[in-house]
Amino acid sequence: MLDIKYIRQQRAEVIQSLATRKVRADRIELVMQLDENHRQLLQKLEDIRAEKNTISKSITSLSPKEKSRVLQRMADRSKEEKKLEQNTAEIESKRIEALGALPNLPHQSVPVGNDQSQNKVVKTVGNKPDLGFTPLDYITLSERHGLIDIVRAAKISGSRFGYLTGNGAQLWFALMQYTFDILRSNGFSFFFPPVLVKKQIMENTGYDSYIEGQEAYYIEKDDLFLIGTGEHALVPYHSGETLPSETLPRLYAAYSTCFRREAGSYGKDTKGIMRVHQFDKIEMVIITDPDTSWDQFDKLVEIQERIVTGLKLPYHLLEVCTGDLPKPSAKVIDLECWVPSEGRYRETHSASNCTDYQARRNMIRCKESDQPTSFVHILNATAITPRTLVAIIENYQLADGSIQIPQALQPYFAGKLVLTPSTK
Repeated sequence: MLDIKYIRQQRAEVIQSLATRKVRADRIELVMQLDENHRQLLQKLEDIRAEKNTISKSITSLSPKEKSRVLQRMADRSKEEKKLEQNTAEIESKRIEALGALPNLPHQSVPVGNDQSQNKVVKTVGNKPDLGFTPLDYITLSERHGLIDIVRAAKISGSRFGYLTGNGAQLWFALMQYTFDILRSNGFSFFFPPVLVKKQIMENTGYDSYIEGQEAYYIEKDDLFLIGTGEHALVPYHSGETLPSETLPRLYAAYSTCFRREAGSYGKDTKGIMRVHQFDKIEMVIITDPDTSWDQFDKLVEIQERIVTGLKLPYHLLEVCTGDLPKPSAKVIDLECWVPSEGRYRETHSASNCTDYQARRNMIRCKESDQPTSFVHILNATAITPRTLVAIIENYQLADGSIQIPQALQPYFAGKLVLTPSTK
């Protein structure tokens, strides 16, 4: 949620900035009108309470006749106070709802654009492999090697599910362990978070559009939502807490199963594991003070690059434009790996700096001993998902249909170098 004080002071700047995110000016004006109404009601409440306090102090010195008149005045003011309290609560609820509906302010470095077609490539690393033959897609290779079974998954669970089997499961376990080792060397602490969270938690963290749309799975009986990424449960971990500044930054990594309806991707990647309803993921979350926020953002992207370059996968980095930013994010960098069969890069990683947007409604603050409290900044980034398996399978395929194991993963395969097609 945005800082209402900042909007009061910089209304024109906020209107201009959010216009690049397709937010109409009247939505900011609505917030400001509700804020003004709320402040006027608070002032009236303060005046009534001050008057009642003055009367209470003087009542003992009054004559019986004056006391009766004053007590009636107190009773009338108490009724007004109660009604004002109700009105104030209603206006405050509307103000928070309208304020919470606004997205984060984009960082000044974010390119202005309407949609993903205007995202900007800012870095390209690695050479696309010259395979010397027409590459097979990962689904065909996985079927031949017994790595992924989407046929039996469809029989059990329906479309957009898959089993990782045999060497496919082992490749995923190797990829996770490889990633954990990198995160451990960078000082991350590890979490297995809950996969079910309350609606209020989703809203406080800026994912109200996610749960109100068609993406989230909802357990009606328990009034809980299945998470779509580890950050849904990890970002609010310190809700309502004030963290000592000397304990920051806090580097957290969550391993979790994630669930998404993929309702907005009708007809896209309907087979395979690029867009599925259930997948496992390692997510990085950093909680830091505002002064080091952007340094930590660079660190997250550097870790992602280290993971991918260690696997020797060609990739590029994209700066996401203002019109394509997720609601809580001030800036996003996507990392896309080369997929030979498609002749294009596909997203495997994403890093976001949400500044204090998520911290404000979750009430997560930090404090130095001699300084006032301030809201922390919260960042998140993908460490690994099965999408990276897709890039590995395709980029490491050989002419005879076998698949090389990346050198970085060979220690987790007991030194095995190549996967050969299954005979089963």
